Amino acid sequence: IMRPVLDPDDIKNGLIVAARVDGHGTTLKRFYRKGHKVTLKPSNAKYHPIEVMANHVQVQGILVGVWRGYEQNLTPAAIH
Repeated sequence: IMRPVLDPDDIKNGLIVAARVDGHGTTLKRFYRKGHKVTLKPSNAKYHPIEVMANHVQVQGILVGVWRGYEQNLTPAAIH
């Protein structure tokens, strides 16, 4: 569940955001800003951080919750 961003300057370092990054598309990563640079760090170590100038990032929302729905009538074969 995402909360819209009203003022990008108010985003705290370490929050998980959905961000559109020039040349990278949209991604879900931890947000860190230092001066005019933004680093988006993945939770999965298989992926690399994205480091860009802040004007190349549009934060679309901040993660505030996760909703997991589960189908009741799935057979094991349907899950795989």
